[in-house]
Amino acid sequence: MNLPKYDIHEDELLKAIATRLGFSGKTWDVFFARFQDKNSNATNKDIALYLEAELLEGTSDGSNPATILRDHLIAICDKFEAQGCDYQGITKGKWKIAKRYLREVLYPEWVKQRRIIPLTCEQLWQELWGQAKPTNKMQPILLNDKLQPVLLNPKPLSDLEMGEAEIDETAPISIPLQSKIRLDINLEQAGYLLLLEKGTSGKLWCLCPSGFAPEWRHSGGRITLPLASSRHRYFKLTGSTGWEEIVAVITRNLPELDWLPKPGEPLLQLQEGQLTGLLDYLKDYRNSQLWRMAYQVTV
Repeated sequence: MNLPKYDIHEDELLKAIATRLGFSGKTWDVFFARFQDKNSNATNKDIALYLEAELLEGTSDGSNPATILRDHLIAICDKFEAQGCDYQGITKGKWKIAKRYLREVLYPEWVKQRRIIPLTCEQLWQELWGQAKPTNKMQPILLNDKLQPVLLNPKPLSDLEMGEAEIDETAPISIPLQSKIRLDINLEQAGYLLLLEKGTSGKLWCLCPSGFAPEWRHSGGRITLPLASSRHRYFKLTGSTGWEEIVAVITRNLPELDWLPKPGEPLLQLQEGQLTGLLDYLKDYRNSQLWRMAYQVTV
């Protein structure tokens, strides 16, 4: 990952880490002064002299700024150790290891969380997929030539490689290429259904709302896509073999997303902007359900 220059974001990063670790008062002052890159070559004595007024505030006469600094550095390094920083038995100069951990481990994580580096569609989908829970309340329905349901047999887990089996914790389903299917969803509550699909090609689509699902406000219970109000009667599995992944987002209120398709519009192929907007929305709107389901398209 090509990271933006550290010095551009150093102050913002230090504030974020100090807040996360609960630093305040003198500990906050010591952390900022000791961990800034511009002070890397300064000794602890130099830092203690620089912060002397702050370190001695509220202390009795005869207090030693260097001792106060040392005690706060110990507390800071202990916090970093609790975050996963490994000092490998070193007891002297631990702040240098903690500073390296800040830059090499915490900074890349912080950059990713802040989306300072734009993520790809695949990375954003994996983030959404990871937030969703596997469910058996979503299932594909295989149709025969008369568009009647055909019983599907789950693919035995023993037939799958370990990596494939980890795609979904529910029993995987196998459906032949060129099949006609519908999607059956059993909603636990009334709300808005946003249904997204990652096809075997890797492209991402919004199945609901769309021409296949003109209405996306539902009263709960079982629904089948395409909806009866759609001009479509089924989905057809075209393209190539592989895994189809589906994520359902169910919200009580109308999602504040400006990219949602209008009823009757063609399928929307999702891009980075739409997925980023959805993930940001879900971060703020926690009263929602996220489900996931996958099935395999075979020859």
